Amino acid sequence: MSAPKTVLLVEDDAGVRSFMCDALTSAGYHVVEADSAKAARHLLSTRDADVVILDLQLPDGNGVELCKAIRTHNKLWVTPVIMVTGNGDLDDMEAGFAAGADQYLVKPVGARELLMWVMALLRRIEFDAGEGDELKAGDLVLDTKAHLVRFKDQVLSNLTVKEFELLYFLVRKRPQVFSRKHILSNLWHTVAVDNVVDTHIFRLRHKLPKDLAERIQAVPGKGFHYLE
Repeated sequence: MSAPKTVLLVEDDAGVRSFMCDALTSAGYHVVEADSAKAARHLLSTRDADVVILDLQLPDGNGVELCKAIRTHNKLWVTPVIMVTGNGDLDDMEAGFAAGADQYLVKPVGARELLMWVMALLRRIEFDAGEGDELKAGDLVLDTKAHLVRFKDQVLSNLTVKEFELLYFLVRKRPQVFSRKHILSNLWHTVAVDNVVDTHIFRLRHKLPKDLAERIQAVPGKGFHYLE
């Protein structure tokens, strides 16, 4: 029997944290709790987590900044992050997704909804792992294990997790054209905040060599695709 998956629960409200912990524990997960950004950072430096559930507003910091730190950690860049907050403001939601959150839930969050997203994101990670460590497309190689992009004689390691996932998605599905809503649904698990895709496409192209960036093309009225 495999060991239970570990969930890092970062929530300063003791009542909410207790509710979520009970739901996750009852579903068979091992839960590690933190009530502040400092405590979460310490835990992440000493142990691995399979999923992070992160409150946006913490007494000693912002969940967005903690999410960014998680995404720059060499072991945690693919770890699913569910951001939970009492604020459903679209600007905050966009900031959360831009920082690398995989899902954004607005309180109150029911136990079934929380467990549904934990299970869905874990399945995505298992599916991606089963596809192998490398995706090759001509002179382009995406190394999912090392989080590296190799193009011709260049090695790129400066992509954020979402930029890497976006490139991987478009390359793996080439030359299909995908709408912003389809990309949001697959990579951010939402159908809102369309400009998140455009922002990430812009940043991704800016970091890639010119001849590689030009392969990510916009199709007016339809979306984006990767075209060799």
